Amino acid sequence: MADAPKSAAAATPAAASPAAKKFRFAENDLNHDLLKQKLGTALLQLEVAGEQTVLHVARENVVSVLQILHQDAALNFKMLTDITAVDNMKREDFEPAKRFKVVYTVYSIEHARRVRVETLVPEQDPTCPSAHAIYKGAAWVEREVFDMFGIRFTGHPDLRRVLSPDYYEY
Repeated sequence: MADAPKSAAAATPAAASPAAKKFRFAENDLNHDLLKQKLGTALLQLEVAGEQTVLHVARENVVSVLQILHQDAALNFKMLTDITAVDNMKREDFEPAKRFKVVYTVYSIEHARRVRVETLVPEQDPTCPSAHAIYKGAAWVEREVFDMFGIRFTGHPDLRRVLSPDYYEY
């Protein structure tokens, strides 16, 4: 039995249609005014990058910002999904004061929303406060960031290498 011929409209993908809308994850739709109100002066900048809300905070405020995101009932970001770092050394606009960027991704299960928190860490003092007191799972991924980038997390309960041998130098 032969297949019936398809119409030209059926063969055209929806993405090629000029009326097609770009898909957007609902988890990226955050109330930016609420975030600004709750975080106050601890928030240096709020931007949307790749459709995800990014909160830029000073290194000394990262724990207080994570605490607010975690404990405020209107926000309720109870799940830490990742901590990683970026080494900016190869950037054309490199500055030693902005050598590293530590990136936290947190998720609110209740509100089905995700936000990224970023802080700069200077080359001269590669330390960042530990988020372990807020998110217990932070201990493991902070060890990975320490091992891969040499960033020490102050207040970490057991900061030691997890991937590389002890004799490896940064």
